[in-house]
Amino acid sequence: MRVEVCCQALLADLLPTIDPQRSGKCLDVGVGTFAFYCQLFAELGFETIAVEPLPVKKLKQLSDHSKLKLLPICLSDRNGEQTLYLGKFAGLFNSNFSSLSPQWFGASRNQLIVPTLTLQTLIKQEAITAITCLKLDIEGWEWQVLQQLSDLSSDLLPKVVMFEYGGGVNRKKQQKGWSPEFFTKTLQCLELLKSCGYTHSLMLDYSPNIKELHFDLSRLPSQKLEALFAQKCIYGNIISFLDYCPQPRAVSKICAPYYRLTLIEHLINRLVSS
Repeated sequence: MRVEVCCQALLADLLPTIDPQRSGKCLDVGVGTFAFYCQLFAELGFETIAVEPLPVKKLKQLSDHSKLKLLPICLSDRNGEQTLYLGKFAGLFNSNFSSLSPQWFGASRNQLIVPTLTLQTLIKQEAITAITCLKLDIEGWEWQVLQQLSDLSSDLLPKVVMFEYGGGVNRKKQQKGWSPEFFTKTLQCLELLKSCGYTHSLMLDYSPNIKELHFDLSRLPSQKLEALFAQKCIYGNIISFLDYCPQPRAVSKICAPYYRLTLIEHLINRLVSS
């Protein structure tokens, strides 16, 4: 599946239904260089905060939007400063893989000291009274932020939480984003969301052989969470909802254009349509 464009299409459809009055803010944490969720949120009419310590030129230009505010910081579990390990992939610098974790597979030895804020401090600093969507793509540091949800009052819990998992290889290899250290944190994120009252969820994976997966956290015991991730999973996003249940048929219709077909499937489709 083409993960990011599919997730953006889903959020574009679902967020206006979940918060038609645009009463909550949207947080795009770890914007990166190409999948600008903050732009989507702002164009949907939501007050949006983009959190990105290494903003590219296009993101800086987007911050001129009246609904979008850019904070060149990292969201973390402490206020002050931390070391950001600059990203490297296939031997080349790639800021999309920069991480506060030196153990992250995409982190290089090149370092930069960056300002950091906790989620609670960000909420207080920006006078946030409600959060419609919290999107997290911070390269192995998602757990350090998501665990702070348990300290928020119920009225401040995001209506929608999306976070990235995996990366680098498929789950079967148990390396990189699937190493025990990071996969355990992914499972902890799900446990935390469950304890905070998040129920209906979607998983969207980059693997060409996996379609969107619907599951209900409230009905899954802890020992069943690991089974959500097939051995062929590569990386993707989990979207969890608070007091909302997306309709599977409608979701499938939105996702269908973004499925990544295998070569055999392409050939079969061509034969069928000829």
